[in-house]
Amino acid sequence: MSTLPGKTVLITGANAGIGKDVARQLALRPEMARIYLACRNQDRATTAKAELEAATGRSIFDIIVMDVADLGSVRAGLAAINGSLDALVMNAGGIGGKTPMDLTADGATYMFASNVLGHAVLLEGLLTEDRLGEVAVFAGSEAARGVPKMRMKRPSFVSTSADELATVIDGSYFAGGKPAVNLAYGQAKLIGILWMAYLARNTPTGDSSA
Repeated sequence: MSTLPGKTVLITGANAGIGKDVARQLALRPEMARIYLACRNQDRATTAKAELEAATGRSIFDIIVMDVADLGSVRAGLAAINGSLDALVMNAGGIGGKTPMDLTADGATYMFASNVLGHAVLLEGLLTEDRLGEVAVFAGSEAARGVPKMRMKRPSFVSTSADELATVIDGSYFAGGKPAVNLAYGQAKLIGILWMAYLARNTPTGDSSA
């Protein structure tokens, strides 16, 4: 699918942590031809690119400025990708910054937008345009099952209906009380897993996997 000989991959949240190390490890594979570092901050992405080039001895990294909590930014980043991808690693996310339960312009909490919604728009865009050749990976978290030692409750839903899940997306699940940020994170990751499982069951070519 890629326009280059060899493999092309895009990694969200690639300037630090797991995303950066995935980029480093993939760059050590000789079949990799291009690695897009999708990051929301240009300066941090530039620093990460220089460090990755120094660590791997390869100049195969390209920066895509993309804030997965901003769907306009996701769509702009999608348009900036040259050709198709062989793989997508959806790694960006986390607890959601200083105001994780505030709403984005699209009506989702920053927590949900950064972990799931932005990635859904990105992946669905690639699939719709037939620009993803092999695999999509969603970075999960033990929070989806609860982590008692970290005081993270196990997410649970009565019916997993669209209406019930929508209360997590817009934060109204916690209406009338103080939002439990750790629980909201686990809920977001759980919904992300359910979404990827759905895609895996309903994509005939097997392009998507949880």
